[in-house]
Amino acid sequence: MLKKSFITLAMLTAVTGCNSTGPNVCSASSRIELPDSSHMVKGTASTKVVIFEPDLKVDTSTAKSITASFDQSLRKQINKTGSQIVDRSLAKKLKPELEIAEASGRYSSEGVPIADFAIFTDIGVAHFSREFKGAHVAYDPIEDKRVRVAPACHFEAKIEASTRAVSLPDMITMDQIEFAGDTTYSYDTSNSRCPISQDQINSMIANAAKYSVTRNDDLKNLLAPRASIVEMRQCDVGTMVRIDMGSNQGVEPEWEVDFISHEKVTNYAGEIEVETRGYGEGEVINNAEHGIKPNHSWVMIDSDMAGLVKRGDTVKVKFEDTCNSMSIFASLCHKTSESLSETFSF
Repeated sequence: MLKKSFITLAMLTAVTGCNSTGPNVCSASSRIELPDSSHMVKGTASTKVVIFEPDLKVDTSTAKSITASFDQSLRKQINKTGSQIVDRSLAKKLKPELEIAEASGRYSSEGVPIADFAIFTDIGVAHFSREFKGAHVAYDPIEDKRVRVAPACHFEAKIEASTRAVSLPDMITMDQIEFAGDTTYSYDTSNSRCPISQDQINSMIANAAKYSVTRNDDLKNLLAPRASIVEMRQCDVGTMVRIDMGSNQGVEPEWEVDFISHEKVTNYAGEIEVETRGYGEGEVINNAEHGIKPNHSWVMIDSDMAGLVKRGDTVKVKFEDTCNSMSIFASLCHKTSESLSETFSF
């Protein structure tokens, strides 16, 4: 029932083109004075990222299909964070220099910084398999009886890749992210050789590469933009804060964000350092016209958070695919979503 409702809603939205409009921004007269954070932090400008084409130790048409699909999906994911991607031609020139720098741990920081992060990817597993199953009898839990299953061919493509996000110019590996994706296909036949065209194989493997990226939120969260809180307002629609990040940084309605405070403390060695603490969550207002401007936007928060917010606190975007929040059902959710996406891609 839930799946049918979801499909129906998706089709109605596509046909009617209807979009819900969220709450309006509270007027300036509803502004609430905020105390200043003991350590003011400015929001981050757009992060610059250089992405190198994935490495795969073979040179075939299938390999090119894999690397192209993975690279394209990676770029789409990074674009969602509002990051600026360094031009491909410049990335090709930089790769040999950065590979040497990564090995030595030293990178020249002279001149204008090219990027904040470099993304290296190794595709370790690219596997395609086929299997024929003859006619047989199996138990059908829906019909609660044993049924005859027709002979069929089953195909599976799998991709596993490892991506290193390296900060520049210090060449420190910030994170190593593991990607894994797969796709399957079957058809009824009595031909045990399971014929399939090379184009179909390339398409399956390319999709597996794409899904390996789209199923993972880690890289997006590593590059997630951060903003600073500048004011708060309260009115009949609720409590909201203004942050110094907007559409220029890719902010979208209903983005989920985490709130982080900063406090200067004296550590065990008598040195001053800054401690951070997360204290709540919020959601970018669902009003793109009035609530999201080029350099600022508004975030809705619960009223009980109002007493905790300080000017200069940090708001960090939190990316989480709906399926990834479904625990043991995440895999089924991803595959259902991907199947629907392919079906309704017109």
